[in-house]
Amino acid sequence: MVKKTQGYLLIAAAGTLWGTVGLFVTKLLEAQLSIHNIVFYRMFFAFFALFFFLFFTNRGSLKIDRSILKYVIAIGLISLCLYNFCYFTAIQMTSVATAVTLLYTAPLFIALLARVFFHELFTKNKVLALLLCAVGCFLTVTGGDWKNMGFNSARTLMGLAAGITYGSLTIFSKPIAHKYHPYTIVFYSLGFGILFYLPLAQPMVIWQSNISALTWFYLLALSIITTTIALILYTHGLSMGVEASQAGIISTVEVVVSVIVSRFFFQELLWGWKLIGILMVIGSVVIVQIDTLRGLKGGINCHKS
Repeated sequence: MVKKTQGYLLIAAAGTLWGTVGLFVTKLLEAQLSIHNIVFYRMFFAFFALFFFLFFTNRGSLKIDRSILKYVIAIGLISLCLYNFCYFTAIQMTSVATAVTLLYTAPLFIALLARVFFHELFTKNKVLALLLCAVGCFLTVTGGDWKNMGFNSARTLMGLAAGITYGSLTIFSKPIAHKYHPYTIVFYSLGFGILFYLPLAQPMVIWQSNISALTWFYLLALSIITTTIALILYTHGLSMGVEASQAGIISTVEVVVSVIVSRFFFQELLWGWKLIGILMVIGSVVIVQIDTLRGLKGGINCHKS
């Protein structure tokens, strides 16, 4: 019970760090960096920061077993490359509100895939939490106004693709999270992510630009804080017996943090339906833990792969 509670807290901490992504990306876009370069260097600096850290502190984590390769390749390609591409493209095609709302269809996809692959049960509390989460995310980012969504079939599909690829991180990480060190999983996932994204990035352009020290700070913060540290926290949390579907819901605290960050840095209003949405998201995070507190065992057997 204590171990699983620690897992919840680690996943919530990861979601909190992900909630600051919007701040850093906005600042980088204002500095005229391209989306492709932001995505690439987010992974690039995260990878090398983790490499030097492990080289001097825990070289054993740099060793990899063949059995993990297919998972980290999938995380690098789908959960990092395709996710970032779909998410930022959705923002370009629609709006931040629409993209974020569609992104947080992820908990539903995670719950459905976890039922298929991990045989996690749909309990009443989990279904209630999913509903609260979905409605809460919509209210939080739109204020309850459908006009803020701007739906279009192609744009909607891109946003839903972001939700699916975002949710894939949990599905691909869950089978190996308890077998391998989080450092190893994150390090090789980032490495493959860099390789897959390299053809799109044009990485030399950034070195030919007159970028300020503050812009470099934002890029490094995006890489180390919201990528390396957040991924390690999330993977470590999954290794503590947290169900994949529960992790997907808990990580939606990212929405709450994103809105709060927008309030303090961009003077967005935080009242009315937005506040109700935040409370609903928080409520969904609490509800997913009720089954565990009652001792129900409807989830994955962590020793099966």
